[in-house]
Amino acid sequence: MGRRRKAGGVTVELIRKLSDVEASFAYTHGLLKGNTQVTTWVGVDALLGDTELRGAVERWAHRLPLLRARIEERDGSLWFREGPGPEPEQLRRGPLPAGRSPEDLQGEELNDVLPTGGALWRLRTAADEKAGVTHLYFTRNHAISDGHSTGGTLRVLLEELFGTPSDGEPEPFSRNGDELTYRVPEADVPEAEDVPDAPVDPIPFAVRAPWPERGAAFVPVDLSAAESAAVKLYCRRRGLTVNQFFATALAESFALTTGRDEVEFFTAVSLRRRYAETEHLTDLGCYISVVRAPLRLDGGSFKDHAQAYRDGFRAADATWRPAARDHREIRAAVQATAAAGSSPGICITNVGPVDASLGAHAERVTGFRTVVSRTGANYGLVLHLSTFRGAFGLALSYGTPSVDRAVVDGTAKLLRERIALAVAAAPGEDPGPRPPYGSVAIPAVPAARPRPAGRGRAVRGSTPRTRPYAAG
Repeated sequence: MGRRRKAGGVTVELIRKLSDVEASFAYTHGLLKGNTQVTTWVGVDALLGDTELRGAVERWAHRLPLLRARIEERDGSLWFREGPGPEPEQLRRGPLPAGRSPEDLQGEELNDVLPTGGALWRLRTAADEKAGVTHLYFTRNHAISDGHSTGGTLRVLLEELFGTPSDGEPEPFSRNGDELTYRVPEADVPEAEDVPDAPVDPIPFAVRAPWPERGAAFVPVDLSAAESAAVKLYCRRRGLTVNQFFATALAESFALTTGRDEVEFFTAVSLRRRYAETEHLTDLGCYISVVRAPLRLDGGSFKDHAQAYRDGFRAADATWRPAARDHREIRAAVQATAAAGSSPGICITNVGPVDASLGAHAERVTGFRTVVSRTGANYGLVLHLSTFRGAFGLALSYGTPSVDRAVVDGTAKLLRERIALAVAAAPGEDPGPRPPYGSVAIPAVPAARPRPAGRGRAVRGSTPRTRPYAAG
């Protein structure tokens, strides 16, 4: 239900209260220097004029609820309210700077924090005149959007830029997710004893810097369409999903780099199909959960570890329920996170295929990537996964200087090696029937593991363990 308030004699409509998930993101953004801020890069094969761009953005912002919203705190709770149209600082336009890559600019946007209490999104365009490409960078507060709405939001912008007519009517605001009826996922849940539930050692920060000195970074780990097809074939022949493959590869790579044999693993899950109500959930709002499941890596095969991830995730997902905490309680929990000197584990998030969500003008798109800021290192590493034109796009995001860059580079190197092993194995296999097993082998000798800088002492950002798996 909405609420009205007076501000300088003017009545302001408070649209709805933020859900638990949305309030968590909003407070995290405000208290942790933009942590959880999201930037999506889209390249389009056109050079956009200033007038057409500004007109398209005006219409775009008029249509979509998430682009019309602001966040306001009233009586200890956060509420969405309808804000003014796009302000000048929300649209930035210029050339692609000489010597800079699209990834460089995405990193800049990720670290340019949207002010708390102000506009919840920003669009930057950078024109590459020589290539005839314009790079678009859409940055927003995570409280207003999720992976599902990302592609749809950009599809509307492409429509306004390149001529798909719209009716001009703005879309309505979605309800608070806490008011919707959650449906438990239907899945085969493993026995509880099969899921490790002992506490897992946290991941200490490499450097616990003052908040003004913290930032976010990411490392791309992209695959070609041919490599992606080979990974899909590898998964299909072993009865694995793509998420299971990349989650396991990430966990193994991180564990080997840091000398661990167990990690706390988090998986981001969309809730948009988990509600009993049949109403359409429009773009405003964040409808996700992050499911926690410890993963023990005991030196078994890749498939063994993938099955352990699958079982742990399914059991945790089946028992998860949406929280509905008082916003003061959420703020206190976020403040505790801000004071922490470690992160609990690592995470994977997957927005899935983006071609269809980009709509009729997807053929104009030359590149796509979404990355979330991790200034607070609430996860040691996050693997962002998407699929565009049949190719997997991956990026490892992390907080700086909280996470040791040697850990990031070591994890990225081993992740690439595991992908390469799967790519090499899949094309040469007998396509006939065969048992659904096989592994990407874990290196059995210590020398196969990258040696981070300063190896004479424990790797910063890790908690070395002494069990056998940690040695090899």
